[in-house]
Amino acid sequence: MSYWGWTTRVRILLAVLACSVGMAAVPAGNAQAESPFAIRVEAPEVVVPVVVVDRTGRIAAPGSYEEWDEEVTDLAVKDFHVFEDGVEQDVNDVSMELPRIRDARDNISHHVEASYTPRGTWSSPDLWPQEDGVRLTPLTTYLVSYTPPATSRGSCHRIQVRVKRRHATVYSRDEYCNVRHAGSDPIAGMKIGKLLEDFAETGAAGSFPVFLQEGSLRVGHSNKGRVEIAVEFPASAVKRRWARVNLYAIVAILGMVRDRDGNVVGRFSDLASTAPWNFYRGPLPPERAFLAKWEIAGIPDRYETQMELAPGKYELQVVVSDGEKFGTARVPVRVDRPTRELGMSDVLLCNRFEREPEGAAAAARAPKYVPLKENGVVFTPAGDMRFLENDTVVSFFEIYGPGGKHDGSSRFRMKLMNAKTGDVVVMDRWRTVEAAEGAAKAVWGTSEAEAAENNLRIPVVVGMSLGELPAKAYVLDIEVVNEAGEAVTKRSQAFSVGEK
Repeated sequence: MSYWGWTTRVRILLAVLACSVGMAAVPAGNAQAESPFAIRVEAPEVVVPVVVVDRTGRIAAPGSYEEWDEEVTDLAVKDFHVFEDGVEQDVNDVSMELPRIRDARDNISHHVEASYTPRGTWSSPDLWPQEDGVRLTPLTTYLVSYTPPATSRGSCHRIQVRVKRRHATVYSRDEYCNVRHAGSDPIAGMKIGKLLEDFAETGAAGSFPVFLQEGSLRVGHSNKGRVEIAVEFPASAVKRRWARVNLYAIVAILGMVRDRDGNVVGRFSDLASTAPWNFYRGPLPPERAFLAKWEIAGIPDRYETQMELAPGKYELQVVVSDGEKFGTARVPVRVDRPTRELGMSDVLLCNRFEREPEGAAAAARAPKYVPLKENGVVFTPAGDMRFLENDTVVSFFEIYGPGGKHDGSSRFRMKLMNAKTGDVVVMDRWRTVEAAEGAAKAVWGTSEAEAAENNLRIPVVVGMSLGELPAKAYVLDIEVVNEAGEAVTKRSQAFSVGEK
C-alpha cells in the first residue's frame, strides 16, 4: 500500500461525514471583565458588545423543571447608560448581532468553534458523539456605540453599562484601550495583556505545554506572506470555578513576531471565556454529568489565526494563560519574497477537515480568516505535531507556476526521512502538478489577463498512511523541479508518530 494518497482519498473520507450539526444554546455570563466580546474603537466611535438577561424568571414545570436567565432582546437606545471613567456618555446607536459561535463537525469529532476577533478561532475539545443536553444557540448581543472624549493613544479606560430594566443583569467587558490594530490585538494594554507580555520577557518555559505549527503562503499579488498559525494546549491546565450553574474560566493568548534584531514587528492576541455559556435552562440542581459536558464545551484547547508579514526571517513566540498559569512556545518563521518563477509555499500538516461551511455556519466563522481549502474541503492545521498511528493526516501546500503555465513540465516529489538518522523511509515518485490536481484555479493577480502573465496558485493535498510507520520522529521533504529537472525549491516539515 502506498504511503501517499491524493486529493481523491480525502474526498472519499469526507463523504462519510455526517451532516453538519445545527446551531444550538449559548448561555450568558460572568463578571463584565470576563466577557470575550472585545470593545471596538471604530473612530470616531466606541462600540461595546453587551448581553442582557433577566435572572428572576423561574418557571416551575413538571419534573421539577425551572427556567432561568431569560434573554432580554427588546431594549432601545433610551434604555442604555454607558459610563467611561465614571462619566456618562451619550449613546449614539444600538444594534444587534449574533456571536460568531458554531457547532463544527469534521472527520474527527463534533466540537464548538468561537471567534471574537477578525481572524482568530477558538475550538473546544472533542465532543464526539454529540451528547444530549449540551446544545448551542447564538445569544443575541447588543452593540452599543458612543463618541468617546478625546484621549491619548495607548490610554486605557474603564467602562460600565447599565440598563433601564428591573432585575436585568448586564454582561460586557469593563475596559478598553486606545491602541492601534485593536481588532487583531484586543488585550493590548489591558492587565491580562501585560501579564502575558511580562511572562514572554522572562524566557521561562511555563507550567503547561503549548504546541505550535506555522507556515507561510503567498497573498495574492501582495509582496507579503500570509503566515498560518495553529496552537494547541491542554484544556485541563486552565483554572475553572463553578458557582451553582455558572462556570468561570478565561484563556488568553498572545503572539509576538520578532525580527533578527529582537524587535517586535507584529503581534496578535485574543481572549476566550466561559461567559457565553452561562445561560442555563434546565432542572435544578443540574446533573454532575451534564456540568462536566458543559465544561468541556466551554473551555477551548485549540486556536487558529493568521498574520501578514513582509519577506524576511523571524521568530514567533506564543504565550497562553488563564491569568495565573502560563505556557509558551517559539518557532522560526520565514517569509520568502514572491517571484514570477516556479516555487511553493510551506507545508502544513492537517489532521482535521470538513466540507466548506455554507450559510449561517459560514457567517459564524472569523470573517477575515482565509481557510486552507481545495475543491470544497477545508483543512485545519494541527498545532500538536505528535500524531497517533490511527490519525488521518494530510499535507497541504501550494505550488506557484511561472507565466500561468502548468503543462506538466514542473513536477514535485515527496520524501519521508528518519529525523534522527536522516535515512530515507519512503521515496515517492515524481508527480506532475496536473496529475495531482488538474488545471490551476486560483490566480496570483487581479484579472484573467494579469493572471496569464503572473503566477498561478495550485493547492495540493496529499494524504499519509501513518499506520504503516514505526513510532518515531520523521521529516517530510517536498521538492519541486522545473522542466529541465533542476531543483527549484524544497520545503520540510517535522512530525512524530506514537504516544503523546
